[in-house]
Amino acid sequence: MASPLFGEREKAVIRWAELVTWNEARHDEETYAVLAKHFDATEIVELTTVAAFRGLMNRFMDSFRIELEGPELQARGGRATASREDLHAYVEKLVGLV
Repeated sequence: MASPLFGEREKAVIRWAELVTWNEARHDEETYAVLAKHFDATEIVELTTVAAFRGLMNRFMDSFRIELEGPELQARGGRATASREDLHAYVEKLVGLV
C-alpha cells in the first residue's frame, strides 16, 4: 500500500479485494467509503464479484491440487504464454459449455 506505483483508486481496489478475500469486507465501512469515492455501486459489485470468484477458484484449484500451469509452463519458469483463444477454450471447458 506504500508503493508509489499505485494511486488512491488502485489502492482502494487492492484493499477491498483483500477484505473480500478474507471475508472481512462487511466489517470495514471506512474501506467501503473510500472505494465508493472512486466507483459507483455497479462497479463495486463487479469488483467484489471478481475478487470473490478468484478466491473461489484459488480454493477449488488448491483443494484438488490442480495447477493452472501445466508441466511445460512450469518448466519455463511459470511464465504464461497462453493465447486468448486458449484461455477462452479453457474457461468454456471449465464451466461445461463444451
